[in-house]
Amino acid sequence: MATQSDRHSKLVRLIILSDGDQDVDSLATQLSISVKTIRRDIAAIRKVGLPIEERTSEHGRKTYWLRRDAIPQIKFNYDEAFALMICQHAAEPFVGTSLGEAAANAFEKIRVAFGPVEKRYLDQMLPRVHRSFVGGDYTDHSEVLDAVSIGIEESRATFIVYHSARSTEPVTYDIHPYALAEHRGTLYVVGFSCHHNEIRTWKIDRMLEAEATQVPFSRPKEFDVKQHLRGAFAIVSGNTPVAVTVRFTGSAARYVQEKRMHPSQKIGAHSGATVDVTFDLTSTLEIKSWILSFGSSAEVLSPESLRDEIKQELQSASSLYAESRTPLMEPK
Repeated sequence: MATQSDRHSKLVRLIILSDGDQDVDSLATQLSISVKTIRRDIAAIRKVGLPIEERTSEHGRKTYWLRRDAIPQIKFNYDEAFALMICQHAAEPFVGTSLGEAAANAFEKIRVAFGPVEKRYLDQMLPRVHRSFVGGDYTDHSEVLDAVSIGIEESRATFIVYHSARSTEPVTYDIHPYALAEHRGTLYVVGFSCHHNEIRTWKIDRMLEAEATQVPFSRPKEFDVKQHLRGAFAIVSGNTPVAVTVRFTGSAARYVQEKRMHPSQKIGAHSGATVDVTFDLTSTLEIKSWILSFGSSAEVLSPESLRDEIKQELQSASSLYAESRTPLMEPK
């Protein structure tokens, strides 16, 4: 099932291309939705400023019409055109999903608005830019993503089958999806878990199934996904504030001064090739892995509990490498 924004995009395209020959029945058939939904979508599109006209033939048949020039042409300078085309790579993980299709349609409309000079500039510059990418592949998660989007959009309880990293078997339960969150090309759902009776975060990649039910839920008016994730180093938040202070040395010290990893990041005492950095978080789960990635160039000063966790992790790694290397398994 398509999301509302996806339906609107397809509906406008059908009306424009038909040159006034589409009625509610033909539109409903092509989009596989009800006549009632078509009428509601047209009213919503008109509210945002697109002048869809209703025409009545001499036989009483009502059709819809929208001029091809009704969508205003936007002029871009070189930098704006270049920036927009670079941004389209952010949609690559969502190819094969309704989000990916909507993004492709949007960028195609933008590309149409470019003049010949801008197009020549892009043809010259885009091959000279390389953007590395790490993220999810949602080609096989299109139906799951659509179901979750509908649950969020229409505040409908959503049934999911979820296989977490820590469980050996998938778990089935209902959630109230509040919002989508994206981190480095990976999509997550933030919402209320009826099973756990708390707000949780789920990774779309780990959802094996999802279905938006007909059961409505009331989204808390005070819930704000940005505020909820404010204490997360990336995407996992907790309930207890904790200040994490890490001492970096050598090239790691220069790295953390050049890169802002979190909005709360504060550069503290530093001398020479050493710098202390503090983060205000509500969970240390994700920052723990990040700190470990620096090896001996990062030392946790506080809290003591995280310092102990890092110490135990490094001791386990040291023990692993101290043992004789296990021979590689021969392929069968």
